[in-house]
Formats: sequence, C-alpha cells, structure tokens
Amino acid sequence: MKLYGALVQTEVQGVENIHGPNEGWAWLARFLNTLPANMFTAVALNAFLQTAGFVLFKKYRSQFRKLLNIISNDFLKALRERRDPEMNPIIVEIQSYIEDNEYLREPEGRNLQESLLSSAMGPDSESGIGYY
Repeated sequence: MKLYGALVQTEVQGVENIHGPNEGWAWLARFLNTLPANMFTAVALNAFLQTAGFVLFKKYRSQFRKLLNIISNDFLKALRERRDPEMNPIIVEIQSYIEDNEYLREPEGRNLQESLLSSAMGPDSESGIGYY
C-alpha cells in the first residue's frame, strides 16, 4: 500500500501520472465502501494515508477532511467494536494521523531527485583511481 500511495502522490513536471490523486481518491472510496474493518484493512489504510494523504488533502481539501471523519467515525468505530487488543496500536496510529493533522506534512521522499549524484561526482583526480 505504501508503494501505491507513493505512485498516487508522485508529481513529475511535464509527465501525466495515470495513478495520480484522482485514482487514489477513487481507490480510497472503493476501499472504504467495500472492505470490512479488520487488522489487514486497517494496516493497509494507514500505509496509504501516511504516503498519499498529503497530496489527497492538497487536491481535495474539505472533501478529504470529510473522508477522514468517515474513517474516524465509522471505520475506527468498527475496529473498536471488535474488542481485539491487538488492534489498539493501529487504531491509535490512524486516530493520531487524523487528530494531529499529519496529512498537512509532506511525506519524506515526496519530491523526486532531479539529478543523479553520480553525474555530479567524478573520479578523484588525486587518488588516481578511475571509475568506469
């Protein structure tokens, strides 16, 4: 889910991302409408939000906040009703993501590097070691 979230949030100038925010939004809506709230879906949801939440908020603003309310009020409620103590950490993590507005922070690694370090680095002329 982190990989798909990374695809959704990737923006490259001059390149159309066919798995951009529109597809991420559609996926998230289908996910919440069709899959049951359990440990597996909670972990998947958390991974996706951590990676793609920033760009989804950036594009959808108030609609994304409404979706987070649905997650908080319905999805997390369904998880709590299972009364499984093993789910407490993931419930807390998702709830913290929402309450602490973590979606406002740009995820680490969001911006792709525009140049390769190898093109800026050359052989060390003093050591006499050549790179091929």
